Amino acid sequence: MISMHCSSTPQVPCRQAAFYAWRPAGGHLHRSHQSQRRFAFACWALASQKSDLSAVVIGSGFAGLSAAARLTRDFAQVTLLDRDHFTDAITEEESDDPELWRQHYEAETRRRLGVTQYKQPHVMLQKGLELIEEIFPGYQQELAQAGALDIDLLSDIIVYDWDKEWLPGHSSGTRSLAASRHLYETVLRKFVLRISNLKVQTSAAVNGLAYNAEEQRVTGVHLKSGQMLDADLVVDASGRHSDVSKWLEQLGHKPPSTMTVEAGLQYTYRMYEMPEDPDRQWSIAVCIDNPEYNRTAVMVPIETNKWQLNLAGYKGHHCPTDEEGFLQFAKDMPSPTIYEAIRHAKPLSDISAYRNTGNFRRLFEKAPPPDGLCVIGDAVCCFNPIHGQGMTVGLMGSQLLAKCIGEQLKGSAGSERQHQLAALNGLPAKFHSQLGRLVDYPWTVSVGPDAQYVLLLLLVVVFLVSALLAACQPGSACLAC
Repeated sequence: MISMHCSSTPQVPCRQAAFYAWRPAGGHLHRSHQSQRRFAFACWALASQKSDLSAVVIGSGFAGLSAAARLTRDFAQVTLLDRDHFTDAITEEESDDPELWRQHYEAETRRRLGVTQYKQPHVMLQKGLELIEEIFPGYQQELAQAGALDIDLLSDIIVYDWDKEWLPGHSSGTRSLAASRHLYETVLRKFVLRISNLKVQTSAAVNGLAYNAEEQRVTGVHLKSGQMLDADLVVDASGRHSDVSKWLEQLGHKPPSTMTVEAGLQYTYRMYEMPEDPDRQWSIAVCIDNPEYNRTAVMVPIETNKWQLNLAGYKGHHCPTDEEGFLQFAKDMPSPTIYEAIRHAKPLSDISAYRNTGNFRRLFEKAPPPDGLCVIGDAVCCFNPIHGQGMTVGLMGSQLLAKCIGEQLKGSAGSERQHQLAALNGLPAKFHSQLGRLVDYPWTVSVGPDAQYVLLLLLVVVFLVSALLAACQPGSACLAC
């Protein structure tokens, strides 16, 4: 278990939160308080009558931020908790100075203790961007203004697969915005902080659930500081390392069974400054070695002309973490594209390894939590990050939760509080039954290749197949459309 430190000091109310976004190359620093976007969100938030109930969301990653925002439609008060402390503001001087930017980025990465893969490359699939835009109109525009790069998920990718290197050269029509996890999350958090009935409490570590044994209902959370927060609904979005199973055991409630598929994969990561190259025809580079060596490399562009590079290998073929070994691993890949790109590039970070890459799932659909508690995001199902599905599936889970809550509370607004609370009875069982079906497809995509320790088409699934799916079966999680 990871140690956590907290205090009970709440964050400044949302109306007074200020955020300065990174400027794109050659752009201008701007402060974002656009009245039209505030109005658009206000219309969305007022689309349904609120109950008199309160909710607590644990964890402010993508699933937690999205769930908290969606719950403000139906709950009078939503409190978003995170054990980490955030310093999102970046000064004009920092945005101009690459070294100051790097220091800020690395400092924030170290603070995100709850997201162990925080600085690894992330790619938001088109479905994920659409889900955020649904609740926060203007998110993609703000992200682009902050430096995210517009990419086509086919024509902007060069792929080496075993013995062939190909650059499609024609557009797929399916686009995404390439950025660091830090930028994706920071811009989203800015939108969330605008919501008037949402309170954010950082440095707040949860160490247990409050419980009414007579009603068999979770009634809030206990913080490590000794503070207790009452809530009519608790949503655990605290990620892969969630203690929800331990908390349920403490209540005398049966925890769910789990599934784990380990592939023995290790990433070795480094960030580079992207050198100018007018002849470069690609934005993302992917190299898949033949199955005998089980190695792969992926390089993704992010804001402020940076590259994030992952060199990955399965058991027996892990990339070294020393300078010479790291470069030699890149050089030994069957395609020279990535090695030639970084050979004269300036490193902007240390070399670091990430080993916690197994697929893990808690089967809440078979043993749902008690009333008053729902679990979403990586706390339910987390994938080998090489498949690039985690953020989007987490956002889809929060959308499903809001849908189920809306159905449960329909017609109860304006009634007595106890009637509203009773309307939520059975929510965890209903939600987790549907969530289990939703994650079945991305889970199968992820564990299929991993179960055989084969890299065949692994990264192609991430960047191409999921992007080009034109239709999906009812009830499945099609991430591209």
